[in-house]
Amino acid sequence: MNGADTAWILVATALVLFMTLPGLALFYGGLVRARNILSVFTQ
Repeated sequence: MNGADTAWILVATALVLFMTLPGLALFYGGLVRARNILSVFTQ
């Protein structure tokens, strides 16, 4: 692999993490009571 391939893999990985992590935080935030949301977000 050359430098462009490596750069694209890193960019794609960052995009996937950027899409996944906030979605999971909001999903788990919806599963708990309102007073526990901050403790779930900090985990």
